[in-house]
Amino acid sequence: MAQNLPAVQKAADIRGLLEKSRKQMEMVLPKHLTADRLLRVAMTSIQRTPKLMECTSQSLLACVMVCAQLGLEPDQFLGQAYLVPFRDNKKGVTICTLIPGYRGYIALARRSGEVQSISSQVVYEKDHFELSYGIEDKLVHRPHIDGDRGKAIGAFVVFKYKDGGYSFDFMSTEDIEKIRKRSKAATDGPWVTDWAEMAKKTVIKRHVKLAPLSVEFQRAVALEERANLGESQADLLDIGGDPDVIEAEAGETSEAKDPEALLKTFDASIPKDADPALVEEYLKRVAAGNVKTVGEIKIAAASDPKELASLWKLFPGWCKQQKAKAKKEESGKKAPAHIDALTGEDMAPEPCPAREDKAIMAKSYCAKCTEREGCPAWVNVD
Repeated sequence: MAQNLPAVQKAADIRGLLEKSRKQMEMVLPKHLTADRLLRVAMTSIQRTPKLMECTSQSLLACVMVCAQLGLEPDQFLGQAYLVPFRDNKKGVTICTLIPGYRGYIALARRSGEVQSISSQVVYEKDHFELSYGIEDKLVHRPHIDGDRGKAIGAFVVFKYKDGGYSFDFMSTEDIEKIRKRSKAATDGPWVTDWAEMAKKTVIKRHVKLAPLSVEFQRAVALEERANLGESQADLLDIGGDPDVIEAEAGETSEAKDPEALLKTFDASIPKDADPALVEEYLKRVAAGNVKTVGEIKIAAASDPKELASLWKLFPGWCKQQKAKAKKEESGKKAPAHIDALTGEDMAPEPCPAREDKAIMAKSYCAKCTEREGCPAWVNVD
């Protein structure tokens, strides 16, 4: 029994540290997740993986705080996020690293407001699977349900959007393994214990580049990229200084937490050259992703200087995405010819009259046709 005392004491110390930060967590948690639930799940995960108790207190607390901000539960069985210990040999310490899971990516995508549902599955060699790309993309998957399904041959994802559209992607096991080998955690953690879940997440991450991204999604992707490359997550997790600073922040005076004063602090933090319309839309997206009001987001961010800095750090990248999206929509209005989702080529708006199969041809193909001038397929564009 005596041999277990150090571990018990460590667990108690970590629990105490997390409890001291409860108020700060409650300020950033989305409505679907309570502080009690998050702390209980986090402690269960930490005690289930003894090496996590060897991690620095700062890195553990920072990872749990980011889970609160993203609204993800760090539990290997839930698959939303993983707390993974990494040894920093240069500093001689063990650092806790946060790696979002595939279910976490799905939850964040759904909260983006533009994705209705995401389905991802691993395909095995005995399953019935059809895949084709082209003018009429096709994906059919019927799992083998009678006995062993054989070896995994890949994974696919299907995004369904609220406007009725959809998109999908597939990665072979070979392609997934190439991604795994580039990860620092290739031989440890979820790649070993939950390969299927990681395979699904890998194909989701690749395909999501074509889908609308929320600010929280961007942050989750950035965290995992750092982990895969073996680089520090410190700036994304806001690790720095003395962990007692967090306790001090939680004990600020009631005057500093006055809502009106916090709103003024937030307004003063808005970048001077920012487009007011983009700022308003950005805050609406962040609020929707956290299931909160814009006012609640402003007050929560202004209550924590690090959270406020993190919020505006992601703003320029989001603005760039919105401008690119607007530019694409504007170019679409000027050119009625649609864009092929797979190749990115301009396509004729009507079937080719010179072909028996009445196929819709690419603009580059039509440009070489001797009957291009006055062609009925392009009459409404020319």
